[in-house]
Amino acid sequence: MIRDRSAAVLSCVAGTLRAVGYHDPALAVSLFLNMNLSEDRLLATRHVYAFIRVNLYDNFMKMRLIIKRMLRSPEPEVCKAGASLAGIAALTHVQAADLVDEALQGNARHRLGVAEVAAANIAAPEYQAWCEKTLATLFDDDDADVRRKAASCFRQLQGQALDTYGDLITVFCESTAFQEDSFPILRWLEESLGRLPGMTCKICEKFLDRFADEARDIRTRRALDTHTVAKLIFRTYQQHQDDEWTSRS
Repeated sequence: MIRDRSAAVLSCVAGTLRAVGYHDPALAVSLFLNMNLSEDRLLATRHVYAFIRVNLYDNFMKMRLIIKRMLRSPEPEVCKAGASLAGIAALTHVQAADLVDEALQGNARHRLGVAEVAAANIAAPEYQAWCEKTLATLFDDDDADVRRKAASCFRQLQGQALDTYGDLITVFCESTAFQEDSFPILRWLEESLGRLPGMTCKICEKFLDRFADEARDIRTRRALDTHTVAKLIFRTYQQHQDDEWTSRS
């Protein structure tokens, strides 16, 4: 079955190999590496992608050549899937750093794949440094979809200690992504239950500098955002009595 000519059949076989892997990982990987993967589009199917992903931790070096091939595929979705796999591998394997670098120097689909991984894993302490470094670049990406996906990282930080992400907040506020859309970070701060960091003032100042004119138009979402900004400023003032942020609030 691993030599079947049909990409649809082979995708299903990859799903079966995941089940084989629960009982005999070495056999599953061996069968997968001998599978007929001649069609690039097969590499981006759900089952093949999932098989590679679950084997990245223990068998990255065996999957490396496939990921590199995906990065260099003419198929946009294969490129994106390969970039995502490269990013996931880089979280735990320094040997994957060059694959991520190649993806970041590629096209928008490559960078979107990396952005998805960095945004999704920002809340994990062991991955924070890598994610912040990667997101800092992607916040100013040339592609709007990539910037938007990178900015979605703040949705993953609900319930996290705000002060832990001070550097990320600072970089975001100076980025093109913030200039286009401040909503993700404003919503994150508004829904936080803990003490707001003093730099909330800076975020609100940046909002007013960039969106004040738009916010005067009640037909825009910016007008709704001004209510969030007002609440954040009052919270910051109340929570930072007699420190450097009092007068600024």
